[in-house]
Amino acid sequence: MGLFDQVMSAIADPKRQASAKQMTEILGSAKQISQQNNASSDNMQQAMSVIGGFVRSSLKEKRQTQGDSAAQALLEEGSANGASVIPKLFNNSQLTEMVSAVTQKSGLNANQVQGILPMVLPLVMRFLSSGNAKGGAPATDNNPILTAFLDGDGDGDVDMGDVLGMAGKFM
Repeated sequence: MGLFDQVMSAIADPKRQASAKQMTEILGSAKQISQQNNASSDNMQQAMSVIGGFVRSSLKEKRQTQGDSAAQALLEEGSANGASVIPKLFNNSQLTEMVSAVTQKSGLNANQVQGILPMVLPLVMRFLSSGNAKGGAPATDNNPILTAFLDGDGDGDVDMGDVLGMAGKFM
């Protein structure tokens, strides 16, 4: 099952945190960030795709080296404060590479990318954490959205921008 399907399943599952309202808020926030930074929705979608790819690589590495709980802890922290989690997700080289990749793909300049990153990361993290079980569930209850995002089907087509674009059309 693809990432978008997992999101729709999580929204329908009363045991998961995901809700249509939450997805609408995330999409609305992305639109607001886009407007505040004079970026078109296409530019923002491209930026989200690239940023999502880098987040995926970083969270996947964290999960492989430190376990599911480390990746989950970064999701929780990043949902609340994107700026604080940046150095935990990316070293300086990765950050430079990401900013460069976002500028090339999105048409945004480096200053815009550096400005939106602390605002976009919490959206990505909130989106991914929406698959968490509601309070009281055992910690072993895995997050199907995070699992689909990190594992995918091995073809490398997990794309945060596309998923948010589809969700926007659906909502």
